[in-house]
Amino acid sequence: MSKLSVTLLFIGLSLLVVCDGSPIGPSSESNESNEVDEFLTEMREMCKNNTGSDEAFPNFMQSVEQAMMCATAFDVDNFVSDLEKLTNATRGTFFPNYCPKLRTVATCKDGILAGMKPCLESDDYNIVDALAGIIPDAVELICKNDGSIIFQMEDETRLECIGSKVDELTVCATSVASTWNDDSDLSELTPDQCSALINFRQCIKEKLDACQVSEILGIYDLFHNALFRMTPCRNSTAVPQLELVDNNAIV
Repeated sequence: MSKLSVTLLFIGLSLLVVCDGSPIGPSSESNESNEVDEFLTEMREMCKNNTGSDEAFPNFMQSVEQAMMCATAFDVDNFVSDLEKLTNATRGTFFPNYCPKLRTVATCKDGILAGMKPCLESDDYNIVDALAGIIPDAVELICKNDGSIIFQMEDETRLECIGSKVDELTVCATSVASTWNDDSDLSELTPDQCSALINFRQCIKEKLDACQVSEILGIYDLFHNALFRMTPCRNSTAVPQLELVDNNAIV
């Protein structure tokens, strides 16, 4: 696994914990520990190679410790307990209570990014920064309309509809994959590849709209927009806008 891949994995796991709110069970503690150990080993090496000094890694570890202290203000146990009991009847109190707290926790990443920056080459840091920047938008997406996206994703009728469109969604993916290869570089995407990415999004949107689960597209847009702005596509194609304003609509 490459150094950058390990870094992105760490950011991805952090995002998953924030979005899911699920505690990690004993059976996965060993795997989690191994991933963390691997990440820290890779980070130590990157800090040394990128700065020529042994000081950057301790500074990074200090930023991690500060971020953990920042996050301790959030009561995870109560959040998970209330999340497990979440219903359409309780959503009106659950989200107004927890979303301000989640927004505060989402800012805890800023210190880690500052500590990580000296350890990464600028291009790699920009990718990590962009992906970590997804976290606040992910919180807003979850909180929008008192969690309407969660209830859409749990609606059996809508899920059955999506299940019936698996073949169509596969066609969407095949179309964009045909323009991609192992040598494709985000910083050097061609106009054809840019068009294929936009067409892929539109193709998925049409299927989701048909099943009345269009808000789920916001999950894809979190990643699409973060990376899209780092490609030549940003100069020729408008980046889709996420609508994250909470208007308290009910699904």
